[in-house]
Amino acid sequence: MKIVWDEPKRLANIEKHGLDFAVLDEEFFLASTIRVAKAGRFMAIGRVVGSVVAV
Repeated sequence: MKIVWDEPKRLANIEKHGLDFAVLDEEFFLASTIRVAKAGRFMAIGRVVGSVVAV
């Protein structure tokens, strides 16, 4: 799986939410619960850095 993100948005998310999407690797998504969200998007709920997150 190849994960691609927009670097300025990634930095803004770190500042706003304290979560770096760069740490969400393939292992995170394989272990997460994934649901279909709106507008063709998906939501993943899983553990990262000792916390449960929804992305």
